[in-house]
Amino acid sequence: MTIKTLSVFTKNERSIATDLLSAKVSTMLGRKMEEEDWDFVYCNAKKIPETDWSNLHIDVNHDGLGVEHKMLRVTKSGSILNECGTTKMHPAGTRSIRIPAEKDPNKAMVDILNQYNDLIDSRTKTVLSKTNKKIADMRIGWLLWKDTLEEFLYFEEKMVKPDPQFYFAEWNTTPARGSRKSSKSLWIYEKNTGKKKYSVTTT
Repeated sequence: MTIKTLSVFTKNERSIATDLLSAKVSTMLGRKMEEEDWDFVYCNAKKIPETDWSNLHIDVNHDGLGVEHKMLRVTKSGSILNECGTTKMHPAGTRSIRIPAEKDPNKAMVDILNQYNDLIDSRTKTVLSKTNKKIADMRIGWLLWKDTLEEFLYFEEKMVKPDPQFYFAEWNTTPARGSRKSSKSLWIYEKNTGKKKYSVTTT
């Protein structure tokens, strides 16, 4: 499935974001990039109110714009642009999903994807409740950052509700290793490509 990126910043906003990010990095003293760091840069570049970061609500909610921010650290050598065209999975897409007690992986998948779709609907209604606009601009924003804090790559895509009919699933169990407990995950794949799209960990 090809995902199209969306326009994010105007030329002036991009310049402001670059300056703010540079200033932010200079004060971080080598610590890792946090969600609130990017929220500060993003909101101030676009001149919108900063929001309190939380896994329980959408990160940006302003005048019909809803953005869920996700951050991924890049530890590989070479330019961060080498990540373009690759597939990424965020380790914590959402923590608002209940795992059904269902042995059939495809039935469990339908339940989980429907819950995720309900979550998107709920967040869309929340965004619309704070604007006079009829349609909410719902997005997912991805910030990839080098652990050296030398390069950053940010893009946004439309927040799309997944249709269960285009996916299939299987259970995967990871055995205990050392101090790590065993875990069971539901792996969800795209039917047309066979690529893994989601991984939902139950334990």
